[in-house]
Amino acid sequence: MVDPAVPPLPPPHTRVGVGGVLILNGRALVNRAVYRSRFTVPSGYVEPGESLEEAVVREFEEETGVTVRVGPLLLTRHKVIGENESDVYFAFALAYVAGEPSARPPEIAEFRLVPLDEALSATWISELSRMAIRLAHNEGDGWPRSSWKGGEAPGRASEAFHRAEREGGPAGGRFRADTEQKASAGTGI
Repeated sequence: MVDPAVPPLPPPHTRVGVGGVLILNGRALVNRAVYRSRFTVPSGYVEPGESLEEAVVREFEEETGVTVRVGPLLLTRHKVIGENESDVYFAFALAYVAGEPSARPPEIAEFRLVPLDEALSATWISELSRMAIRLAHNEGDGWPRSSWKGGEAPGRASEAFHRAEREGGPAGGRFRADTEQKASAGTGI
């Protein structure tokens, strides 16, 4: 039932995007789409009926050939493009499952496994991707995973961060949430 006291929302269009940071043996996997000049972490848009987690796994495999497991949410970004258009983006830490990285035409022109020190400062990698790589590298900073089927439930404003602990090997291993940590200040993205 629609509440007559609440007017309907105007028809803006908001795209929902996802991306993921995979660190393998001290190197971050980045790629460059044919329509971009800079490299980014593998990313794309959520399809109708898809969860954020399903979308990032699908996009990562489509763009790199690598199967991943989704860990903590690292950051969010909301960008207003115009009066009726905006873009919301979620970046996650990822753990390696299987596959050999490769560029996947026709959308992806090339990929690189970049040493972390270089990835954190390389201006040929987008600023938002460098920020996500830094957060993933800092021992899995991010919102803890929720057992709620709806997905992430941080209960905080966007751009707030929680520390999550990571256990396991060089590909990220298993993620374990530390729900006792407090949110840090926003990033100002």
